[in-house]
Amino acid sequence: MITIHIHIIGAGSIGLLFAHHLSGCGHSIHISTRTAEQADELNQHGVINETVKTVFATVLTDTRFEKADAVLVAVKQYHLEAITAKLNEIPQDVPLIFLQNGMSHLEQLSQLSHQHMFVSTVEHGAKKLNACTVQHNGVGWWRIACFKGDRRNISDIISCDQPGFPIAFEDDYLSLLTIKLIKNLMINPLTAMFNVKNGALAENQYFREMMSALYSELTLIFPDEINQCPFEDILSLCKRTSENESSMLSDIKAGRKTEVESMTGYAMRIAEQKNVTPFILPFLQQGILAIQIERGKN
Repeated sequence: MITIHIHIIGAGSIGLLFAHHLSGCGHSIHISTRTAEQADELNQHGVINETVKTVFATVLTDTRFEKADAVLVAVKQYHLEAITAKLNEIPQDVPLIFLQNGMSHLEQLSQLSHQHMFVSTVEHGAKKLNACTVQHNGVGWWRIACFKGDRRNISDIISCDQPGFPIAFEDDYLSLLTIKLIKNLMINPLTAMFNVKNGALAENQYFREMMSALYSELTLIFPDEINQCPFEDILSLCKRTSENESSMLSDIKAGRKTEVESMTGYAMRIAEQKNVTPFILPFLQQGILAIQIERGKN
């Protein structure tokens, strides 16, 4: 395995988890944080997830990318616009890999001039415990697809062989993201609105009936991709991750803004293009936004 220099922008649960596992592949990891305090903690203690991995960390505003062989963008979708100027500082031949939920960020990617850009879906469960500690709650796949450029530019990342961190390369980025979007829409908003873990959606008959109605609506919006994620498979996913909190529920509990608009908003735009009138998706979006406002008052 050739050691490469990977920069990770974002030191939340996913950024820390990826820093830990990619460091385990022998790569040199540089994390760009939002605060100097977290950068200091990471430089002093490393990334902790059962074992400690040494990393180098700087505040994003102070980060330079001249030595980067690849950059992983692990911020929330709604933070992308704020870091666009920093992304434009990255040399255009350095591959960018995006790890956002939803699909609204595709328009932002199309405005970047980098030669090699990749999108991906993350199926791992992870929870950030403190500035440098991440808890790996569930093993899943990191699936990557090419948005633009040549996949050979990230071959050393794709070939990373770490137990509990499988990686797959997919041929069709749009299909990859749409299938993940469907799964996210089926799980995230409901768990966040009703404050339940994933398993409750499969165990409670009333949640299952709500999911079935939502699935029927998504079938009208995404008729091709829905065939690749049968309803029973989504229920099985809920059961396999029964003790996990969805990322949206975790955001609600922490008082953070959620990514609901990058999920439901994109799906509703596609519905409009197909002359489909959704009823459940707007209800879910308004429900989550209402909860965010009420949480902000407390």
